[in-house]
Formats: sequence, C-alpha cells, structure tokens
Amino acid sequence: MALFMDFHKIDSDAFTEEDAYKGHLRDIAVQNKHGLVYKKYYLNLAQKTAFCLMEGPSMTACIESHQEAHGIGACNVIEVSSEHEFLPYMGEGGQNSQDLALTLSGDVDSGYRTLLLVDIIDFLNGPTAWKFNVRELIKRNNGSLVKSPTSNLMASFIDASDTVRCSIEIAKYFETLAGNAPFSIALATGKPVDEYSKDLFEETKKKVGVLSRLGFALGICMDSDTELSAFKKGDVSKLDTTGITVIDQTAYDEMEKLDMVLTKNLNNSGFNNDALSTQLGLSKTQAYRKISFLFGISPKKLLSELRLLHAAKALAKRGKTVSEVAYDSGFNSPTYFTRVFRKRFDMLPSMMTKSNQS
Repeated sequence: MALFMDFHKIDSDAFTEEDAYKGHLRDIAVQNKHGLVYKKYYLNLAQKTAFCLMEGPSMTACIESHQEAHGIGACNVIEVSSEHEFLPYMGEGGQNSQDLALTLSGDVDSGYRTLLLVDIIDFLNGPTAWKFNVRELIKRNNGSLVKSPTSNLMASFIDASDTVRCSIEIAKYFETLAGNAPFSIALATGKPVDEYSKDLFEETKKKVGVLSRLGFALGICMDSDTELSAFKKGDVSKLDTTGITVIDQTAYDEMEKLDMVLTKNLNNSGFNNDALSTQLGLSKTQAYRKISFLFGISPKKLLSELRLLHAAKALAKRGKTVSEVAYDSGFNSPTYFTRVFRKRFDMLPSMMTKSNQS
C-alpha cells in the first residue's frame, strides 16, 4: 500500500470543521470498495484548503474514490514516501476522534509548513562545524531536518514564528565565525500539495530555493506568507527582525525570472549587464532600478557577486583547478578571477582549495 495526499480547495465561505468531518465520513463510506484507508485530514479554514492523507493501491483509486463520494475529484493527488519524505516535512502529529490532524501540541494541523534553507561558504571552518551547530539550532526551535538536493541544510517547521526565531539565531551564529563568510538564510511558507505539483511542498521548495540562491546579497529573506503567519503570534513581535528582508509576491516573481536567466547564463563569460537586461525584457535603466531595489546593488555587481559565490562553492567541492573553476563561473581570465576573488574574500582561490584538502 502506497501513501497518497490530495488537495481540496474549499469554495464555500460558510464551510466549517463539521462540514469537513461530514465529507470525511463520505470518503470512509466508499474507501473499502477502492482498497483505500483514509488516515486523517488537514484543514485550514482561513486559507479554505483541506488535504487528505490515505493509503491505497494507486493514485487512480484515490481519484475514483473521491469522485464517487463527492461527485467531483480532488484538485490534485500526489504519492509520497512515508519515511523519507512525509514524516520529515509533516511531523508525527496525531488526530482527534474525527480523524482531523493535530500537531503534537494538540492544535488543528493546517498542513502548511514553513521551510528554512541555510547556506554558507565557510572558508576557514569547513562544512562539518557549521552544519552541526545549525542542526542543533533547528532542533532547539522545533524544526525537522529534511533532505536537501544540495550541500545546504533544509528544515520544516509547523510554526512560522519558530522559523523566524531560528533564522535569527543562525545568523547570529554565522556572524561569530571568523572570515566574515557570506551566507544565505531563506524562509518560505506553503501548502503540502498544490494544484499542479507532483511532489510534496514542490512550490514552496522552489520558492525557498530561489530566495536562497539570490539571498546572499540579503542575508535573511522570507516571503510575505511567512511574515503574515509568523507575526500572528505576539512573541515574534518582540524579536529584532530589522535584518530580515520580506519578499512580496511581485518581488518574488521578479526574482524568479532573474534566477532563471542567471542560472542559464552564469558560466557564459559573454553574458554581461546588457545581456542580462535584454533577457529580462527590460531596458538598462529598468533593470538597474529593479535589481538595485531588490538587492541594494547594481546588476553588474550582482552578476559579479553570484559568479564569485558560484566559484567559491566549486572550489570547496575540489576536483577542479582554479582555472577550470574560473571559466566555469563565467570569468574569461583566471588571472582576473584570482584578483577579484582575493579582493572579495581576502584570500587566494588556491588557498581555499588547499584548506579543503587538509
């Protein structure tokens, strides 16, 4: 039996918890016919969303079951891995007598989670030291570590305010490290299943990834959904959040487009400020205004910074010479690359390679 999760958008403004339970009973009434077991459901009345967790033989069985019970299919259904995916993101909360999902604290579980993505280029201490300490901070703030496709750390939080508090503590820890290592801490909040997603938290993972890749110029950044969710709790308002940049949906859309263009062209030495403006569909003046507003630096400076960060990460992985890394990062001269790398990070790129070999 595989594990599945579906997504329902509630149309009625008058929809209640009792209505959700009645709908769940209709699912249970037909589950045996389709070989399913409806385990529990998550409900967010404020966002008018619901998510059902079920075990069954196939995705088709889930769709047909809901069609029979309600006369309409779910907005989307995905298959999830219980051990390696679902539990790390969603946690081990229980349910009440009506199978409504509860958090460990006994509150109704909305299914929404805030994801935290942490990355740093620590030249002097290496990845082992910072990852151990950040993991401890995540656990202390009620976060759950989840698998990340890259070398950074990702965690899932039920409470957005815990995520904000954790991000501030991580930033303070990073500031104590020698070498003034550049770091990125990104926060995004979203639902486990979206209308067109194929993976758990697909859209939220995408968003937090964009914020992280471009966030080295910002330090800590979070989407507006995280801000809204976190500041519903009075205790967060007591925190010093002056170092956190909030990205609204309009700004995120611009960052997402910028991320796509830069990811495709970062290693192309012919890709310059003019090419960046053209591919963004903006004039040079418009590109300068938008990027300066988002990051506080010019497009030329942002492009150079991201190339240097790309190079630093590549050097940390070892396996390539300084010249190879320079060309792969969009620099057409290893000599020039060495000069700007040293100016930015106060060390030669060759020294970074040696420090990672020791």
